[in-house]
Amino acid sequence: MRFVDSDGMAVTIYQPNERQGGFIWGIRQAFSDIHASRHVIIRLFLRDFVAQFRQKLLGYLWALLGPLLSIISFLFLYVAGVLQPGEGDMPYTLYVLLGSSIWGCLPGAMGAVSGGLQAQADLIMRTRIPKIALAVSSLANLCYSIMVGMITTLIVFLFCGIVPTWWFLLYPLLILPMILIGLSIGMVLAVLGTIAKDLTPLATQGLALLMFVTPVVYLRSAIGNPIIQSLITYNPLTYLIDVPRALLVTGRAENVGVYLMVAAGSVVLAIIGIRIFYLLEDLVAERL
Repeated sequence: MRFVDSDGMAVTIYQPNERQGGFIWGIRQAFSDIHASRHVIIRLFLRDFVAQFRQKLLGYLWALLGPLLSIISFLFLYVAGVLQPGEGDMPYTLYVLLGSSIWGCLPGAMGAVSGGLQAQADLIMRTRIPKIALAVSSLANLCYSIMVGMITTLIVFLFCGIVPTWWFLLYPLLILPMILIGLSIGMVLAVLGTIAKDLTPLATQGLALLMFVTPVVYLRSAIGNPIIQSLITYNPLTYLIDVPRALLVTGRAENVGVYLMVAAGSVVLAIIGIRIFYLLEDLVAERL
């Protein structure tokens, strides 16, 4: 705050920045900002969703076909005998569909949040809408894709002659840790990505490489190399893929305790990501 004293001298008074609070403050502020901007988030979601499918030949049918088209290449390699994923207790089509759908939540959440601010640059410059609301508004499309993907997965279940377990009703909750990890990375990239433009592509490529040491399209038992086996075992994302997939198909899973620990870690990462976002969000408008 600045004012002119009785002698005509400009005086500047520095006050503590309210955004220098702790992690609990960050959580409260995030909920407050998102709740206050909920109507804006809904309208942005409707705008983006309708625009995404309006000019496509198959229209809204793309939402159902998307998950199947994403695994066509793996199914082709499997049928051709090039890909040897190992023998499991479920059809490979269902195995790879569930694995790719759960994995897709991570880069999907990261990409949506990290690009949310740059996509809404005009709103940032012209309005006072909280930046975190604009950053997470794109997650609405991801949530819709998950719900539509559940319909596609259920159709594949029935096509394979398998009835999903009651865990299928908790599918959004089972994959929530993957979304939180993507959210935490996306929050950091949302602000740092406006400063260093190459961070987001680097993170995307890093996740693509990380997928190869995560049992998304193959079984851990099919890997004979002990080094790769160790990488898969110590990869926390392994359990965020294997446990939900097993619960959905068989109703039982190994390493549930490890899954819960990794899930708790994802909550911590999300809190840290939100705090970093609030610390650096003022730099965004300067860089846009």
